[in-house]
Amino acid sequence: MFTLRSRAVALAAMAATLVVVPSAGVSAAPAVDLADFVQVFNRDVFEVYGPNLLNPDAGTDPAAPLFSNAGVALDLSWGEWSAAAATSAARVMGGSAHARTDFRIDLAGLVPGGLYSVFWGTLGPDSEQPLCPGVERTLPLDRVGGGGGLDPNSFRAGTDGAATYRGRTAGDLFEAQQVFISIVYRLYEDPSSYPFPNLGELLTQGDNCRSSFGEDAMRQLLIFQKF
Repeated sequence: MFTLRSRAVALAAMAATLVVVPSAGVSAAPAVDLADFVQVFNRDVFEVYGPNLLNPDAGTDPAAPLFSNAGVALDLSWGEWSAAAATSAARVMGGSAHARTDFRIDLAGLVPGGLYSVFWGTLGPDSEQPLCPGVERTLPLDRVGGGGGLDPNSFRAGTDGAATYRGRTAGDLFEAQQVFISIVYRLYEDPSSYPFPNLGELLTQGDNCRSSFGEDAMRQLLIFQKF
């Protein structure tokens, strides 16, 4: 005889084996990858040390003025340059055949009102700018929406040195072993160097391509998104 007690036991057994299957029309949101760490880059700026121009380091006086490698004053101190900071979050969107990688980068401590460009690079496999082979490994991270920049991958920092940048590139960058973003300060606004990070590469592109980092463009931050 099927009693109320036996019916309750049967329902409990059914519940214990019940598997919830998501609706075919519902998919999980893409995972967000946060930056592993951020590094202030010092190799494109210089301090005067006796008769020489040297890259600043941890022992440099924060009040020390900075120069380009041609001796042009940047009207910035090492303390101001090294105060830059960033956070970054990335998502891979779309299926494998149509994947894209989206970034949101929040920045502070930049040169107030300064013009910047944003580039991405990977290691394993190594990215490379085909128009500057063997010299330039980064490629433009073009802007999504507005931003006040002159080029597709540029933006202007606010008067407080802050900015938010949203960028996108085709493909799944996170298939590589390492992913990094370069935040490049442009000393001169004209002419544009796009799609290169500096004018030297623009003017010498091809087999004899040469970089002019430190002369007209300075990498201020490296964001290691995957390290």
